[in-house]
Amino acid sequence: MTTRVALGLILRQGRFFLQRRAPGAERCPGLWEFPGGKLEGAETLEAALRRELLEEIAWGPDRMTPLPAFGHAYPGRRVELHPFLCEGGGAPRTALAWGWFTPAQLAALPMPAANGILVRQLLKISANPQP
Repeated sequence: MTTRVALGLILRQGRFFLQRRAPGAERCPGLWEFPGGKLEGAETLEAALRRELLEEIAWGPDRMTPLPAFGHAYPGRRVELHPFLCEGGGAPRTALAWGWFTPAQLAALPMPAANGILVRQLLKISANPQP
């Protein structure tokens, strides 16, 4: 079974917002990740992401642009990640550790393996910006 996950790549002034999972988290303890989460029921990707962003960081985007989805297989489970480039005002709030990182800084952070694919894409985009 594949778990569908919507991710928010919150971009501000060339940096992306990430939060660090709690050291005692069941999955991926202590790793940095983009906020987001699993779809529930018949939710659309956009609705799931808006819900997760409100739950996790008390923030809602003004704009959400879908990026290409991709899959990743972990031992015993498979995820299908649906990233969205998110922009908007206001400050995300979370009790977890968090920060704003350039694509190059993202590459040095310990992250879930699936996010590594996304970081490599962001590095390519930032190295070859579109006019």
